Amino acid sequence: MSEQDTTTVSAQQFGRLVRQLQTATPPAAPAYRPYPWPEEEMITRYGLRRLTADEQEVFPSLSLALDVFKARLTKPPAVAPNVRKGWVTWVAETYPGSYLVRLPGGASLIAPYHDIAWERVPVDVPTTTIEEIWAEERRLQEEARKWRPGQMITTPYTRLAWSSLSGWLSAWGRLQRRPHSSDRYWKEDEHIRALPIEMIAAETDKQALYDFLEVMDSGNARQPKGMRDEDPATPLVVAANNRLARLGAVPYRQYRQQQSLRRALAPDLTTPRPQPGTRPAASDLSLF
Repeated sequence: MSEQDTTTVSAQQFGRLVRQLQTATPPAAPAYRPYPWPEEEMITRYGLRRLTADEQEVFPSLSLALDVFKARLTKPPAVAPNVRKGWVTWVAETYPGSYLVRLPGGASLIAPYHDIAWERVPVDVPTTTIEEIWAEERRLQEEARKWRPGQMITTPYTRLAWSSLSGWLSAWGRLQRRPHSSDRYWKEDEHIRALPIEMIAAETDKQALYDFLEVMDSGNARQPKGMRDEDPATPLVVAANNRLARLGAVPYRQYRQQQSLRRALAPDLTTPRPQPGTRPAASDLSLF
């Protein structure tokens, strides 16, 4: 490096420069007013009001608002797919044209940031509760699982498909012909659980209902007496008996008695009947 490129600074000059930097005052920062402004100024500027004690329980993080009212949702927000049209919720107008929607369960959404539409309802209309939402979800799920006439059902873990009670009985017979094993018993239980009660309620064949009750009355289809409260077959048996009553048929117990009486009075076709005009053969006395 040449002598022209170097600059010599004495210790005295360096010390003076350090003292100047230490005593230099920083430039004054521009003054910004804190936001939000004091409540009195917010009330004056935007016409807000303080929330009542009841409104404060609904919107705990909100102290001022233009208005608080109830509304029925006509267009649920896309960001919350579980929200349903028709829910009644609380809405707070925080600023002109800006709203805070309080959903059941505690979640809050800002409108118009979220595309939500509603219609105002009277204050005495009850809001939708989370318990009502859960009950409605269970109802919709049960409705979706209901059997429809003609709907094909497959027994779980098998290839047995059926769409009527007669088809269910045929599939049960195929299971009964399988070798005894824990797998067979397990699939028999699944076959009973797969039978929808709506199929029994729609059955018009009395004989199919009697055959079903006979299957349920067999030893390996239901739990022993005294243990049938939680048995999935119990409501099916009740539905079958009720359906027989609606069809005007005799009860299952009376049907069984009639069948036993018919079998007792029916001729034994295995024993040959004597031909007319012939006498029965005499006993062979040599046997005595």
